[in-house]
Amino acid sequence: MSHVKNADAYSRLVGICTGYGGKYNPGRQTLQLKAMRALLEEAQSSLQHVKQTETDYNKATNQRELTFMEIQNLAPLVLDMLKSTGVPAQTIKDAYHFFRLVKGRRATPRPPISADEAEAAPKRIRSYTHQSYVSIADNFARLVQTVEAEPLYRPNEAKLQVPALRQLISEALTANGRVLNAKVAWAKARAKRDEILYKAEHAVYVTAKAAKHYVRAAFGKKSNEYQQLAGLSFTKPSL
Repeated sequence: MSHVKNADAYSRLVGICTGYGGKYNPGRQTLQLKAMRALLEEAQSSLQHVKQTETDYNKATNQRELTFMEIQNLAPLVLDMLKSTGVPAQTIKDAYHFFRLVKGRRATPRPPISADEAEAAPKRIRSYTHQSYVSIADNFARLVQTVEAEPLYRPNEAKLQVPALRQLISEALTANGRVLNAKVAWAKARAKRDEILYKAEHAVYVTAKAAKHYVRAAFGKKSNEYQQLAGLSFTKPSL
């Protein structure tokens, strides 16, 4: 059962208990209607906060994708522009090294795996590049440093000029920071939701179970009051 379904079932439980009127009169404070309504509002708010922080995280990751797509598109143009300037071969070699890391390419092709090796460890497949947004930004910055140090690299195209490239690096670092902050906020929101729904001493899950037990005791197992909420199910996920 999802968190939303648990919260919805609890909302229905509170509504049913409210409908009992004065007959619903538990001695336990956390089972009284005022406390149950307050907990319901807190649970619904926590679910909404999770949705909002997830949306913020997705927005941040989408924006980062666009920024790093620009890096991937510009990197080969920067390399080609450098090659057109007549710089020494070693400079080209240095720039190509960082370009290759930005694009996630191997310096040499991966040697073929023999049949014996494949049979011995068919699932041992490891990434050579270990691409990450942090490493891509770092290697693109190194590529820019390489061309910036070369006096012959003076393109007329604005997007390939060093100030524009440095601005893109700044945007990439900012994008990474925003994603990290959004991810932390989303994780905190989920933790708060789990605390309210399941982990707290008087969480929704605990309160709902106790309320059902109270109604069963106060009105009887076969009573109309208990039958109204007997079918409400609450599941505690593995957290």
